[in-house]
Amino acid sequence: MKAIRLLLILAVLVSVVASFGLAQKHPRELAEPAPLAFKPVKPVEFTLANGITVFFLEDRELPLVTINGFLRGGSLYEPQEKAGLAGLVGTVLRSGGTALMNGDAMDAELEFLAATVETGGGTEFMTVSTNCLKKDLTRVTEILASVLRSPAFAQEKIDLAKNQMKEGIRRRWDQPAQGAGMLFAEQVYGETAYGRRVTYKTLNAITRDNLIAFHKKHYVPGNLFLAVSGDLSKEEANALLTKAFDGWKGEKIDLPDVPSLTEKSDGTVYYAYKETPQANVVLGHLGVRRNNPDEITLEVMNDIFGGGGFTARLMKEIRSNRGLTYGIYGGVFEGKDRGVFRIASQLKADKSVEAVALVKEMIKDLQTNPVTEEELALSKKSLANSFVFRFDAKERIPGMYLQMKLEGYPVDYYDTYLERLKKVTREDILAAAKKYMDLEKMIVVVVGDEKKFDKPLTTLGAVKAIDYQKVAEADRAE
Repeated sequence: MKAIRLLLILAVLVSVVASFGLAQKHPRELAEPAPLAFKPVKPVEFTLANGITVFFLEDRELPLVTINGFLRGGSLYEPQEKAGLAGLVGTVLRSGGTALMNGDAMDAELEFLAATVETGGGTEFMTVSTNCLKKDLTRVTEILASVLRSPAFAQEKIDLAKNQMKEGIRRRWDQPAQGAGMLFAEQVYGETAYGRRVTYKTLNAITRDNLIAFHKKHYVPGNLFLAVSGDLSKEEANALLTKAFDGWKGEKIDLPDVPSLTEKSDGTVYYAYKETPQANVVLGHLGVRRNNPDEITLEVMNDIFGGGGFTARLMKEIRSNRGLTYGIYGGVFEGKDRGVFRIASQLKADKSVEAVALVKEMIKDLQTNPVTEEELALSKKSLANSFVFRFDAKERIPGMYLQMKLEGYPVDYYDTYLERLKKVTREDILAAAKKYMDLEKMIVVVVGDEKKFDKPLTTLGAVKAIDYQKVAEADRAE
């Protein structure tokens, strides 16, 4: 009986497995899923009585609160001879403590509370952020407000921050890929706020009074924009921030105009010698202004051509098919005035010129032949999926909407994103490649040892030499 029962069980299992196998289909045979429908969650916007703008989103999942802040005015607005001022302010604003508490005491208290208060300085914006348990929110917000309103800018912390920045300057030219990127920015942007670098000399020119003046000008409530999310209501957030920033006054500020960028790229090949086994290459020219009407088309084009990882044309051809690099990325990107069209890679030295010539041919093909329907469909699907995952963490959402506002995007940017993405055509991409990629103007920066290259760089265009060591030493000159 046991044998018969076992045989019956085996027969049933075989039948189930066989029917299951017959029911399976190859993924390519499956029907296309329904079009993605997604409605982004939106934060609530309100303004405090003193002018602070707040984007708020309630999130009761955990007893945590996150605050991210932006103030208009970064390194674009610092004097050229004091490059690094915004970065110093962003560092010492926090590390230097306040009129009520020095930086070390602040570190100790925040560590005890398992909370953070951080500040920084960027190109267009100064930043501030905090994260804490809700039970500690009142105290942490008091510390945050004190940092923004009355920083001490302790001289010893200024000196420490300068020395740390100098160490970064001393080492940055050790990495040839980073060096190639800096030389590329210098050639594309020229002597503008976008192209200058922080050096020992510019840091030495910065005084404590400069930090105080920068703070006085930019750190006013009318110039502060906060993104708040977490375990509290809008009413609680309003009351909390109103109390923390009570008595702080200051209207919106007018920032000086930054001179407009003009295209200086002329097809020159810039060569800088450095002993390295690879050729570190960056090529391109100026890109597009932020909120360009073709921005969504460029996003798809970039994904197909150089930004979509191993599915992108550059990676498939230069790395996967030919083995000339471990990675190559690029595209046409937006910026406040003009972004950059940029392709960068560390190439096999003995095939480097061949690889650059191949990249140029691939650009020409992108400008001549429409991308395939398969490439377009895959890119749209990938971008749509990644767009949805931008909203998977609620603490990020208020900051995303706030940054869109500060950068001048329309209020319905996220609402219309998927619909605009669907409308991009092969012809749109072809037109964008012709319009925004200029092979005649595109410069090439190469850092490496030309004795190891497969062909003379002159086969790529007129060559200008850059003394890599001299540039590095000039940045370190006191």
